[in-house]
Amino acid sequence: MLIQSLYRELTILFTTIENMKKIICSDLGGPEDCEVEIRGNTPDEVVKNCQEHVMEEVEKGDSNHQDAVENMQGLSPEERQEQVDEYWQICADAFVRG
Repeated sequence: MLIQSLYRELTILFTTIENMKKIICSDLGGPEDCEVEIRGNTPDEVVKNCQEHVMEEVEKGDSNHQDAVENMQGLSPEERQEQVDEYWQICADAFVRG
């Protein structure tokens, strides 16, 4: 019984992970060569997870991710908001496509 229950839970977990949307870091302003898949259940979650990924890479000393952060910080507040809106739209479009 325990094994069947565990199998059922793992099946649900893997199905959930498989159905999550994923977007590549570089599509959301990360370094062009970063092919890490960012996953989430909503556009907001994908954007948040991407931000966390970038900051983790910066903390590890990755200069390419640091450059991406500095590029974003170098934008005016209006330009930065435009960029964030564009990234959010990329995520939203991915969810619409299914």
